[in-house]
Amino acid sequence: MKRTAFLTSTCTIAAALACANALAQPTHDARARYEEERRACMTQNTQDSQATCLREASAARDAAAKGQLSSPGAAAQANARERCKVFQEAADQAECVRRLDSTASGSVAGGGLLRESVTTTYEPR
Repeated sequence: MKRTAFLTSTCTIAAALACANALAQPTHDARARYEEERRACMTQNTQDSQATCLREASAARDAAAKGQLSSPGAAAQANARERCKVFQEAADQAECVRRLDSTASGSVAGGGLLRESVTTTYEPR
């Protein structure tokens, strides 16, 4: 009986530690990301003022700790494709989607993300 109780307690403790470790991992990642962002703020490697940069880094860290920070992923792609529906012609919609799938250059800090789409057409002689 004592052995069973000890084994159950040990398993419970092991499970609790595993859960705590899994929950601490995002916090560790958020802390590492915050430190990286803070370093960028301190070297003024951003386009914002240092105070604004530090405030934004702290806000992002707090949001990540609360589970409110996520990457847009598939939702952003679906939203972008939805915006292509504004075009009336099917060919224009297809061109819009093709631009989304094309290579992109630039950055938000540099003023925006630029997408280029080249269409070659041949005119009859």
